[in-house]
Amino acid sequence: MRPESDLQRAIREHLADRGYQSVSVPNGAVLRGDKAQRGRQMCNLKRDGLMVGFPDLLIYGHSGRVAHIEVKTPQGKVSPAQEAVAAWLAQWGHKYALCRSVADVDGALLEWGWA
Repeated sequence: MRPESDLQRAIREHLADRGYQSVSVPNGAVLRGDKAQRGRQMCNLKRDGLMVGFPDLLIYGHSGRVAHIEVKTPQGKVSPAQEAVAAWLAQWGHKYALCRSVADVDGALLEWGWA
């Protein structure tokens, strides 16, 4: 198991305990086949709407609340694509947080006025 997956699962459970729904965006899914097959799959996914760098979790709360969480371990690096998507979301006024722990989630909820 990947440490980031363990953290993401803990964050989803924590959010559910607080009454929030979360949906995973599997941009990091492992594609099958040889290099050419994976390339075709990625092209098709992008045509279907996959956005490289999109946050790992969509968070839904009552009264139309929607937010985005990028999950990283304490040592995890944010990619340039993830930084660009975070900036794009902020430009459009969307809630976004980089969370490296469950405590970071509580901080984000507080910052967003959701806690």
